[in-house]
Amino acid sequence: MSRTHDTVLTAPAEEPAHSRRYGRRVISVTSVTALLTGLNTSGLDVALPGIIRHFQASAAQTSWIVLSYLLAGTVLLLVWGRLADLFGRRRLYLTGVAVFAAASVCCALAPDTRFLILGRILQGVGSSAIVANTTALLADSFPPERLPRALGVNATLISATQAAGPLLGGAVTNLWGWSGIFWVSGATGLVALGWAAHILRPDRNSGPSERFDLAGALLSVLFLGGGALALTESGPRGWTSGTVVLSATVSLAAFLVFPLVQSRRRYPLLDSWLFRDRRRTMALLAAFLTATSYFSVVLVMSLYLQTLEHLDALSAGFQVMLMAVGSMLTSLLAGHLSTRCPARMLASAGTATSALGIAVLALALGPPAPAGLTGLGLFLTGAGAGLFGVPNTDALLSLVPAHRRGIANGVRSLLQNTGYLISTVLTLTLVTGHGRSGEGRGTTPPALDLNNSPEALAGRYQTALAVLFCLCLAATAASLLRGSALPPEPPPTRTAPPDRPGPGKSARTEGTE
Repeated sequence: MSRTHDTVLTAPAEEPAHSRRYGRRVISVTSVTALLTGLNTSGLDVALPGIIRHFQASAAQTSWIVLSYLLAGTVLLLVWGRLADLFGRRRLYLTGVAVFAAASVCCALAPDTRFLILGRILQGVGSSAIVANTTALLADSFPPERLPRALGVNATLISATQAAGPLLGGAVTNLWGWSGIFWVSGATGLVALGWAAHILRPDRNSGPSERFDLAGALLSVLFLGGGALALTESGPRGWTSGTVVLSATVSLAAFLVFPLVQSRRRYPLLDSWLFRDRRRTMALLAAFLTATSYFSVVLVMSLYLQTLEHLDALSAGFQVMLMAVGSMLTSLLAGHLSTRCPARMLASAGTATSALGIAVLALALGPPAPAGLTGLGLFLTGAGAGLFGVPNTDALLSLVPAHRRGIANGVRSLLQNTGYLISTVLTLTLVTGHGRSGEGRGTTPPALDLNNSPEALAGRYQTALAVLFCLCLAATAASLLRGSALPPEPPPTRTAPPDRPGPGKSARTEGTE
């Protein structure tokens, strides 16, 4: 598809005279909210040992403190993406920021792990509304020829906030304890809410022009929620436990019924048109595998540096920050290169670089390791992630019409968050020893028990990194396989049920409206 045709599909709604200034303001808004999500991922990873010690949390409780946020955020991404298309991105975005800020305060005041996990679930609900709208807001604010650079600038700023996450998380934890992470998130959320309300333009449409697919939304929540719950509980409980079997059964049943319901809906939650082009499909698959491969590197290395290297939270934050620094530098470069290099080659080079970085980290954990090898591995892993994200996202959005960006970005974010969730589950299972006889149920997870031999602990971390390395190689293969597909067909304006064809009406395509 030519860039000219893409321009027809993705032309912004706002006047060109105002797009540059407004676009810069949208970038500033999304950067502030990126600090929220960054602090609650990389920043929390650094503070996690302090949380475990404060609550005397078991391995299962530790897992849920991390996973509950990802689980809640993943389940609702499709729903938020579709609602944003119908009711407006600004409304949903502001709602997400407000929920996130309130939930952060609840986490800071948590008297026990159950209350903390509940607050983390609410944080995930707010975060999903933010994530599902961020990229779509940017795509609405820039013309296609400037979108890659805008995505590059935004990714660079997000990487900068993620770089500050471990550092800020370590500093706040050392000064005010683990609850300081959530107090800072709550205060930042209030600032972000006021700034976004001031900057973002009101949604043009007062109401939806299409109906919301409630049945599809419920089925998607059952499928995603049941599957994620089965995955997270399979470690501590085992695959044959009643909770895991029931969750997996509900998830499978919803998965089988979902496409049948969608095929009979005039306005489906998830239109199968999105997957009819190989470039879109492979871009989504590559995003999923890349997220699965690199997301838990920060968690692994934060635990490693504080247990085997005996660094405090702040010093560990300084080390882990190198990963975000690498992503920050290459994201801006990728924004410029995306207009000159094919997305296939640029994105694939990024995943290959991340694979190299993870391999270097695995070597650095095994003695004897040269000085600086850990920093090099972290930098390369982040640099590859930054080089992948911009061209892959731009390639996907260039093949999607403007009024389908919400659900398209929702699917992309859903796959990425699912990758984050799987990555975290795999890492925690391998590192904390879930599912092994007698392990994972005490007050101290094995990965944090310094009574274990250093060789045994290092072996756990190396195994986790080896799995992440293999996933990164798979992401490289998926990115290369996108190839050169035929130009995609424009999506239909309406998807009529098979038994109600709507006779006498000529079909209009959304891409030509």
